[in-house]
Amino acid sequence: MSRQPAPFFSRATLFGAVFFSLFIYILYLAARLVAPLLSPLLWAAILALAMHPMHEWVLRHIKNRRGLAAVIMTSFTFFLVIGPAITLLIVLTAQAVALYQWSASIIQSGQLAELWNRFNASFVDKLLAHPALATLDVKGMAIKALGDVSSGLAGQLGGLLKNTLVFLVDISIMLIALFFFFRDGESYYNGIIDLLPFSKRHKEAISHKITGTFSAVINGVFLIALLQGVMTGVGFFIFHIPFAIFWGFLAALFALLPVGGAALIWAPGALYLYLTGSFLPGILLAVWGVLLVSLPDNFLKPLIIGKQANISTFILFIALLGGIQAFGFLGILFGPIIVTLVTLFIQIYHEEFAEQ
Repeated sequence: MSRQPAPFFSRATLFGAVFFSLFIYILYLAARLVAPLLSPLLWAAILALAMHPMHEWVLRHIKNRRGLAAVIMTSFTFFLVIGPAITLLIVLTAQAVALYQWSASIIQSGQLAELWNRFNASFVDKLLAHPALATLDVKGMAIKALGDVSSGLAGQLGGLLKNTLVFLVDISIMLIALFFFFRDGESYYNGIIDLLPFSKRHKEAISHKITGTFSAVINGVFLIALLQGVMTGVGFFIFHIPFAIFWGFLAALFALLPVGGAALIWAPGALYLYLTGSFLPGILLAVWGVLLVSLPDNFLKPLIIGKQANISTFILFIALLGGIQAFGFLGILFGPIIVTLVTLFIQIYHEEFAEQ
């Protein structure tokens, strides 16, 4: 007696279709609820992950009292990370506005034209005389770029500070979320990993890859870029280049680029000193930039990234640039994590399906 085939519209099939349809719709509604708060929540998660080693140290010393540890870490983060960041934002806004005014004044007074003529009288004169560059208004482009950078950053930072109420609300949401991430973040993370329909070995590999890549980006990209920005700003301050904090911040941003990096800031600074008659300070700033800004980047970044993320530096920087293009500033983190997960899922597919 032959077995009857199972009906296509069985109770289990109908239940699965209805359940997952409703579940996807509920997730969509939840995403709409979270979307307005996404930025402060993401920053809270990033801060909690970045300070996780310190949080573990605090937990060990207060006998694993998670509530107290969350209060301590949230307070510490506010006073030593968020507070200084807000102060830096205010100073950067002031210096960006001042730089825009200063650049406009030297253009109107003719000082920039005099400096350009002195620069143009050197070997660059022959370079600019090349037919491929003869039709370009390099001087005009340089002046416009200086004005655009200073005025653009001043506008962005100033706009952020003008929306004071929104800014304070975001900070408050971030601090509340930060407390709960410190207290319960590990259970949230483990719960999400447990939902994945993979074997325990694959779940552990995914968790290890995510944490390793995050640590690599924080330590090998963010912290080194911050160090380069600080050293550039200190060098500019020592050798009396105006708006040292602004240029240091810009150097930290440029340090994220795979080509040029912070040298795109300190090298023109050294050239500026040299062309304005400060020959020795210009040479010393160039030495400072090579030895204390750019040289550590060349051996520290590949060492940290290669050890923690186990991906090539080239692939990482492609992920950084693509992440910034797709997600903005947060793409610095999302890009490498996405690339790492893609490579890991390809490996899982190869083990589970391709080989069979």
